[in-house]
Amino acid sequence: MSASTAKPAPIRRWLQNLALSVGTFFLCIILFEILLRCLGYGNLEIYQPDAVLFWRLKPNQDCYTKIDHKPVHINSLGTRGPEFDLDEPAQTLRILSLGDSRTFGWGLSEAETYSGRLQQLLQQQFGSGKRVEVINAGVNAWSYPQMLAYFRLTGLRFHPDVVVLAGANLWTQFSENSSPEFVKRFMLRVQLKNLLRRFAIYHYVVEVKLKKFYEQHRAKFIPVDPRQDPFFKEQQQKDPDTLFGSAIGELCRLALTNHVKPLLLYLPILDEWTGTNAPAVLQVQRELNRQLGVPLVDMTPEVRPLGKSLYLEADPVHLNARGNEIVGRRLLESVNQLLTNEQASHH
Repeated sequence: MSASTAKPAPIRRWLQNLALSVGTFFLCIILFEILLRCLGYGNLEIYQPDAVLFWRLKPNQDCYTKIDHKPVHINSLGTRGPEFDLDEPAQTLRILSLGDSRTFGWGLSEAETYSGRLQQLLQQQFGSGKRVEVINAGVNAWSYPQMLAYFRLTGLRFHPDVVVLAGANLWTQFSENSSPEFVKRFMLRVQLKNLLRRFAIYHYVVEVKLKKFYEQHRAKFIPVDPRQDPFFKEQQQKDPDTLFGSAIGELCRLALTNHVKPLLLYLPILDEWTGTNAPAVLQVQRELNRQLGVPLVDMTPEVRPLGKSLYLEADPVHLNARGNEIVGRRLLESVNQLLTNEQASHH
């Protein structure tokens, strides 16, 4: 028997079968990825590592919300929504909206967020006589110290007339006082998370189908509770309430010093009002309202009677489009009051 007609050696047959199996596996993975993308999974927002802010929205991206697949556009300045000039144009009312995922618009289109709704209402009110820009600078999972750093380094460059400071993630304790080692190691976590979020399979399998598992283990990427993250133990603050309270107060004072009118917004979590004492954030906001005269919009009275009907399904934190509509209208009243007070002070 010639060498050309001889049967392949066992090792060769094994390698051929292995190559066929691996090829088939990756082909199935690719087809599954394509199918999931067609069904709307994947293409989530990507974050840019930042040595001061830890993570910020990567500029110039079009993506979708993880919940309900609503379109998201991140402009060249890294905020959600349309482009705007760095310098405020003449005859323009510019409002900077700071917050976490509740401000960003978890499961909402831009127009459905309370920032988007506020802009629509104000523009309808002013008509063609004045331009209104409400800049949605909300970033998922940001803490108050991160918002303070952003406002000082970036937000003030937008020259806003008003800054609305809403809710924050109270479990993360990132600040500018973190050690260089902490920052460096965390940047690697952000990069890894970005890589995973580019795949529809990760979105579907891990963040949707294995949601409970994901919620329990996502601290490996962003430690939502520093006490459960041994690596970041040295970054824990002994008194987190004082940490975020100090950041809120400093942000308000920084705004006033730079002739920006601060406006505090309290967005209650479902059933949060059932406790005996007011939540810590609301207590801090009330104290700043008394000390500095900073207006406070507490949405609890409006939200309480309607309860879960104002929140996304099975989500006690994020208000739905109807809830954001109510917030937008309350903010309209408060902004108008601020403008009226300003006009009165000039006379």
